[in-house]
Amino acid sequence: MMSLTASSGCSRTAAPVSWSRDRNARTPDYEPLAFAGAGAFCDVWQVRELATGAVRALKQLRPEHEVQRVARQLLENEAEAGRRLTSPHIARVIEARLEVAPRFLVMEWLTGQTLEQLLAARGALPCRQALWVARQCAQGMADLAAAGLAHGDVKPTNIFVECSGVVRLIDLGFARPVEPAATADRLLTGTPEYLAPESLGGEFRPPIEKDIYSLGVVLYRMLCGRLPFVGDTVEDVLRQQQQAIPRDLRRAAPHVPREVADLTTRLLAKHPLRRGDGLPHLVHDLARLELAAFAAVAHSGDRPPRMAAMDDAALG
Repeated sequence: MMSLTASSGCSRTAAPVSWSRDRNARTPDYEPLAFAGAGAFCDVWQVRELATGAVRALKQLRPEHEVQRVARQLLENEAEAGRRLTSPHIARVIEARLEVAPRFLVMEWLTGQTLEQLLAARGALPCRQALWVARQCAQGMADLAAAGLAHGDVKPTNIFVECSGVVRLIDLGFARPVEPAATADRLLTGTPEYLAPESLGGEFRPPIEKDIYSLGVVLYRMLCGRLPFVGDTVEDVLRQQQQAIPRDLRRAAPHVPREVADLTTRLLAKHPLRRGDGLPHLVHDLARLELAAFAAVAHSGDRPPRMAAMDDAALG
């Protein structure tokens, strides 16, 4: 039986859950500072590590989900991914306590905003900035692949733009090994609007290729301010993912250079083998187009934006 899970972590807002005395007694190494968000299974808190004074993010499984194997597995997946790699483009897991309740992860505290928040406020991004974000995402995906993992849910709510200018992939609950034997289950995970068409088939397909497709959807949205496929129901969106051709990007965003539009179209190919030659080549292509886009801005005489912070001043 196939099921669809839309989100693994803490992307939606919700009323804060009190950090009770009982919880605090069982997490004595951390002092709560502020409630930061909630998701399907977890609460996220800004905390201070008492031993060092460092500010961290603590992602804790809510008590009502302690008995749910799927909820525990998502937290375990994220912990395992954090143990397997260190990358400037992946949110770092510092500690995991998963043996007994309350189960939680401790991660570095990131200052900035998600790409979803940025796009909700601004709509489309200038081409050079969209490429700048996409290239760092692709590098994070390449770092995951080098550790034998695929992200599994690449979308704007899982892409964090730091004030420092670094872009990170977050929420690794759906991260999975790339080997076929380890991904032979029939659980369909991801978000419909970003889900690769081959995800709906019964046979194994490389999860890295699915992540590449999802990044193509993200790039399309960044460039023109809309998704390639929308529908009134999940079923309609999934049908379009399998059968429909997205609106020509240069019609939706005439300012986008032809080569950038062609790359985006390639990433959205229905067949995985038509999406290019893998993540290292994709990182190279995005970097080359990014440099060309910034060079075009410099040649035009416009002052390039400061990419150290994704705010009004930085985005120009």
